[in-house]
Amino acid sequence: MTLRLLEVDVPAYSNQRPMRDIASRVEPVRATEAGSHVLAIFQDNAELAGIPVVNECNQPIGIVQRRDFFLRLGQRFGYEVYANRPISLLMECEPILVDVHEKVADFVATILNIRSLNQINEFIITECGQYYGLGSALSLTRSLHAQAMDTINELNRIAGELRQANKTIMRDKSFISGIVDNIPTAIQVRDIRTGDIIVHNKAAQEYGLQTAASYAGMLLDAPLQLDGELAEDPFLYQQPKAVEETLVDREGRARVVSRHDLLIADDDGNMRWKLCVADDITEYRDAQRRIERLAHYDSLTGLPNRYYLGIRLSELSQDLNNPFVLLYIDLDYFKSINDMYGHSGGDELLIAAANRLKACCREEDFVARLGGDEFAVIWQHCGPLDEIESRLEELVASLGRPYTIQGAEAKSGASIGAAGFPLQAGDVTTLLQYADMALYRAKALGRCQHKLFDTALSYEILERTELVAALHRLVAGEGLLLHYQPIYGIHARKVQSYEALARWNHPERGMIPPDVFIRLAEETGLIHQLGERILHLACSEALNWPEQINVSVNVSPLQLKNRKFPEIVKNVLDKTGLNGTRLEVEITESVLMDEYEHKNVILNELKALGCRISMDDFGTGYSSLSYLWKFSFDKIKIDRSFIQALPDPTAREIIQAILGIASIRAMTVTVEGVETADQLRMVSTMGCTEAQGYYLGRPQQHVLSATRDMETALVWE
Repeated sequence: MTLRLLEVDVPAYSNQRPMRDIASRVEPVRATEAGSHVLAIFQDNAELAGIPVVNECNQPIGIVQRRDFFLRLGQRFGYEVYANRPISLLMECEPILVDVHEKVADFVATILNIRSLNQINEFIITECGQYYGLGSALSLTRSLHAQAMDTINELNRIAGELRQANKTIMRDKSFISGIVDNIPTAIQVRDIRTGDIIVHNKAAQEYGLQTAASYAGMLLDAPLQLDGELAEDPFLYQQPKAVEETLVDREGRARVVSRHDLLIADDDGNMRWKLCVADDITEYRDAQRRIERLAHYDSLTGLPNRYYLGIRLSELSQDLNNPFVLLYIDLDYFKSINDMYGHSGGDELLIAAANRLKACCREEDFVARLGGDEFAVIWQHCGPLDEIESRLEELVASLGRPYTIQGAEAKSGASIGAAGFPLQAGDVTTLLQYADMALYRAKALGRCQHKLFDTALSYEILERTELVAALHRLVAGEGLLLHYQPIYGIHARKVQSYEALARWNHPERGMIPPDVFIRLAEETGLIHQLGERILHLACSEALNWPEQINVSVNVSPLQLKNRKFPEIVKNVLDKTGLNGTRLEVEITESVLMDEYEHKNVILNELKALGCRISMDDFGTGYSSLSYLWKFSFDKIKIDRSFIQALPDPTAREIIQAILGIASIRAMTVTVEGVETADQLRMVSTMGCTEAQGYYLGRPQQHVLSATRDMETALVWE
């Protein structure tokens, strides 16, 4: 009898598929690109494991591995060191290069002689020496998996031919084993009737399952009898079915396996053999988990990140019968702690705050870090309003307790805004807006405050938004007025200067108080443009007055933080033609509370322009007498509260003390809030230099004629 061997074509995939087919067209970067640019690419592409680096000729010179990149940036001062430096400092300089025309099988065989698959990260696929695409262990794994599927289809064809070749082919198991043994996928075939293992290839042994029996016990443990739907129609099982499971190899390591089972029928159509094809996808699943972790969790605190919060909110919002409350949390004094203790100290605070948030929440609650010093919390199954308020108070109290930062006690706290779903907001977008509005209001109330969103707050925020839009028009000059209040020299009994007071005549709301729109301008950053326009209008108006009368302009603390403020003042003086000696700059005591050296330089530059510097509202609580010695003010303006308390001997003694210091420092003293003739006589007797108040003159647009009438009508003695 002549033995007839079945001629089997090896799948085209295994020996013909080129590397071009597995290339990922990842956009390369130049070696000169900054680290911050590459960071942005990684952040925008959570599944991107590596980025190729090319030279100006598009020739590959390296790879930036995601894991190594984030490890380097995550080191202390890593971001500061590498963010603005070329990415060539962080790339792998000797990447694996392979031509697009090389066969996948040849490349796998070559590379596995050098290193194992789990040691391969990303490699570069080239065409004519230039960058074409990026390959990875993951793409090879997928390729090998595709190869397994091709092999299964091929084996299915072989099985059909085996049935036709009758018993001759069945006796020639060595032929099939020769094919299967060279497939880089675990292959096993079992006789369903006897349970005997017919095929057990090399790849199966490399899993660490050395014997056919041990491998069969773990991988082929399905019952021999088909049941249910398969028993009625076993041909359903002829289509490969994927099953993913975790096995423990002989060294005790857990391995994730993707298994495909296929039943093969004999010549009579009876299911006779069970084919099992298995791939070890442990590294693939580990990589997936790492990528998912990076995409969904904050690396510092371990909390879910902003992206994960969005997913969770989307899930919860599907059920309108499951109400919940969203909290936006912003740590107080974080910048101060970061400046004092450095970034490591700031990180300690963030971690400690995250732990307190988790400790204050229930098991079903969700805590996330949004970035910086911002956190978010989802409270589920909340009770009535008073219970929510109580929990908010407890959370504020917990976050407000002192922290230990680098061995020292540090004070922080938190502002919290909260909004409920679906009672207040019926969708996620609105819920986020309402929580943010509530947080803004909590911050406006001061440090360590909380605010639960309500309808009134919505109207208030809307009104503020409209007011901000109108404020831009005010900066352009629409509706801006200046009123001038006289300041009299007590001994000369004449006007010495006018204080320019800004007024906003809104076309719909009428006159808006200065404390409202000035504060709003400071919050929105428009104070610099508004302050410059006020200064320009005041100096222009002063040109119409007698030369001996000065103009006094109030300056916001934020304006003095601008290093270019003296230059702005000089430009205004040059444009209007006003002599700098006629301009008085009024600042409040709080200006010098921080950044004293910086602001002292600015004030001295203003004095160099000829401007006089006045300390306004002296004695309102921020004062330190040391300021009067550190900086030579030209004038002190005593707050109106002292004048109202003049009947009190203590108030008079304080004023006398201030006058004594002013005399030593050769400073003018202006008393604010003079509203009666008796008060004017009293401060005149005490020796005050100047006086200002409603008795002497109210703020008006047109000042000179009214002032002349007042000078003749005033009672001075």
